[in-house]
Amino acid sequence: CNFYVQANVPDASMIYVKVGFGFFLEMTHDEALAFIEKKVAMINSKIEVLTKDAAKIKAHIKLVLQGLQEIQNLDFQPEKPYRDVLS
Repeated sequence: CNFYVQANVPDASMIYVKVGFGFFLEMTHDEALAFIEKKVAMINSKIEVLTKDAAKIKAHIKLVLQGLQEIQNLDFQPEKPYRDVLS
């Protein structure tokens, strides 16, 4: 649903910024930049938390697989290492 139009904007001192949940606020450029910096910091902190949670889950899965291997005396071949694109 991307489309572009040409327009003449008489006063570009205020812009609309999507703040979430479908809401937009009219802000000055400086206010918008400050909001974006805070939003980026919040998203980065969420990324760190989710990355740590994913690592814990991965460790638990490996631990369970090793336990199952010991119980069943199976030859378990771990997956080939892959490149982590997020790090």
